[in-house]
Amino acid sequence: MSARIVHVDLDAFFVEVCRHNHPELRGIELLVVGGRRDQRGVVQSASYGARKFGVHAGLPIAEAVRLCPQATFFQGSFTHYRRASERVRQVLDEFSPTVVMASLDEAYLDFAGTERLYPVSLLPIAEELRDRVRAETGLDCSVGIGPNRVIAKLASDYAKPRGLMEVRPGWEEGFLAGLPLRAMPGVGPKTAERWAELGLADVHQVQQMEERALERLIGADARVLKLRARGQGGTTLRRDRLPKSVSRETTLSRDLRDPAELERILALLTARVASQLRDEQILARTITLKLRHDDFRTVTRRHTLPAATDLDGELYPAARELFRTAFEEVRTRDRGVRLIGIAATNLGTTAEPDLFEAPERGRLRQLTAAVDKVRGKFGFDAVTPGTIAELRRRKEGRRERGKG
Repeated sequence: MSARIVHVDLDAFFVEVCRHNHPELRGIELLVVGGRRDQRGVVQSASYGARKFGVHAGLPIAEAVRLCPQATFFQGSFTHYRRASERVRQVLDEFSPTVVMASLDEAYLDFAGTERLYPVSLLPIAEELRDRVRAETGLDCSVGIGPNRVIAKLASDYAKPRGLMEVRPGWEEGFLAGLPLRAMPGVGPKTAERWAELGLADVHQVQQMEERALERLIGADARVLKLRARGQGGTTLRRDRLPKSVSRETTLSRDLRDPAELERILALLTARVASQLRDEQILARTITLKLRHDDFRTVTRRHTLPAATDLDGELYPAARELFRTAFEEVRTRDRGVRLIGIAATNLGTTAEPDLFEAPERGRLRQLTAAVDKVRGKFGFDAVTPGTIAELRRRKEGRRERGKG
């Protein structure tokens, strides 16, 4: 029984979710999502109109403003993104018993064993899936079909926007031959640029080259690249696969040197990470802090907790200690902080309630459950710790002074 993998990629997902939740954005052709034009973050997504100017995900906001000054810049809501992704997931679950969300805006579906239902092609069911996603969520998607995950994803990339593409077994090398190396998974822009300087720019060149010659040219990456160029890739999908991490980070609108203000921002980021852990019913054992100095020196610190948790009250003290240790270097170097982030890793599924849980932890869990209930009804900002409320008051004060 051969593998039949379908990859669903939501088109300009973050842009379209913002348009759906903010009607005033629907008529704007040049829309960039990720932050305001005066912020120093990176682009999350850009409308197809803005992409024609060279704006793309991961580009610094300042560079996007330079390339497309007439665009509207908007800061979206993660809560809106997650809800939209969950609605899409509900639709996809009706088409396959195995759906793996690779991210908020893309998923893999397993159609192995469907040869009797679809003996020739999966394009008819892919078209139905695409139309159902649009009808029930208001979002467009592109669908790629292939004998493994790599080919299915490349097919959906090729089909964008709102297209369908199927690469059947035996067609892999022919399909890949027409692609540039930079389109291949795992080949970043810098790697592609370095290989291009060596005269290696297209997949068909790798297909025609002997492996030893390729190894002399690019080194240890030759073996994997050669396999990828032949169309080999993973065929197993596991529905219960956990994410590798749950994280939040923010590029600050100005360099900060005040540790108290940075700790307030860290508290907010940790609260959002913990909330997502509880929503997805997973626990984290390890906390990783990320701190970027104003000269782009990036430092990470990691701590493993005695027990896995999803509680703000247990995650934040560990994150704060990591921050205080890392901030000593910032102070010693006399620098500011440009970016701060927190990640929860070493994830596992939520365990059964502990009958012998310490009373203090039980009360903390009850309080957290009450907070989640209020947030579920009125939004995340309905309940905030004092440190976060102080942070928001300071932001509002700066805005008012700016207006004056």
